[in-house]
Amino acid sequence: MKSVLLSLLLSLPTTSTVPTELQQLFEQARYPQLLQQLQQVEPNAALQLLKAKALIQQQQREEANTLLNELVIAYPNDVAILTQAALNKVALANDGSLFQARKRATDALALFQQAVELDAHFYPAQQALITFYQTAPANVGGSKSLAAEQANRLQQLNAVQGVLAKVMIAVNESRLNEALAMLEQQLQLSINQPDLLLRKATLLAQQNAYLAAQEAYLKALPFLTDPIQQYSSRFQIGRLAVFTNQYQQQGIEALESYLAYYQGSQQSRVSRAKLRLAQLYLQQGNKEKARSLYLQIAEVLTEEQDFLDARSKLGSLLQQ
Repeated sequence: MKSVLLSLLLSLPTTSTVPTELQQLFEQARYPQLLQQLQQVEPNAALQLLKAKALIQQQQREEANTLLNELVIAYPNDVAILTQAALNKVALANDGSLFQARKRATDALALFQQAVELDAHFYPAQQALITFYQTAPANVGGSKSLAAEQANRLQQLNAVQGVLAKVMIAVNESRLNEALAMLEQQLQLSINQPDLLLRKATLLAQQNAYLAAQEAYLKALPFLTDPIQQYSSRFQIGRLAVFTNQYQQQGIEALESYLAYYQGSQQSRVSRAKLRLAQLYLQQGNKEKARSLYLQIAEVLTEEQDFLDARSKLGSLLQQ
């Protein structure tokens, strides 16, 4: 349940009442600067929600939970606040004690349901509710039958959102080929719809169809308007170029752009982006650029074994 729902945390739309410069700080993962600047402006619902999202990204979930509880009371009809509060409670439920987990999960379900009742067209809440039904244990309200029913209702409201929900259900049930077929079918009707293209790319990567995934990300990129989605896709284009040995120049440009955008930020994938870009530089014969990036990540501490293995191999190749 955790990994699927947490993917929605960054996708909640930001209200237009948030000043552009503050929204950009969030998009560029400059959370300390954002929190500092938020102390200097008059708070409102949108800015308080942005503060909660920044706290979550800094792993200060308990502090965010306290703030979001206050916001739910102050703004009981704000569907974005309700959804964000619920998503954070799910994350806390996965990491907390059994007693706390059950209470927080049931509270999250009630908030998801409340948000959907208030605005059935607020699709992040719809997707989160369906994901909760599909993935949560029965003793906290999970129900695969309710997930299917809610997905059918959602498809009547919005065909693309309904397909995305049904794809999530199919993937959760290991029906990957069926999920891909649903995406392909809807893309015939909703040509170049970016959410469908991104979901297709993710699914192809899960199936180790790296070249097809890379091409799907390349196809989606011109249609993306959200900066977080744009730069996440650039990261994937570059990462996949290492494995496919295709579109390497596009991969290099994508990762260079990614690193420039997140320079000096708290974006957690910066070290991985440097690793993949160094690998691409080396594949292109630019050993000096590869070595420069390698030195920037040589002392990075992590428990992620795939990163450690790839870094070790890169170091060995640079010594040859």
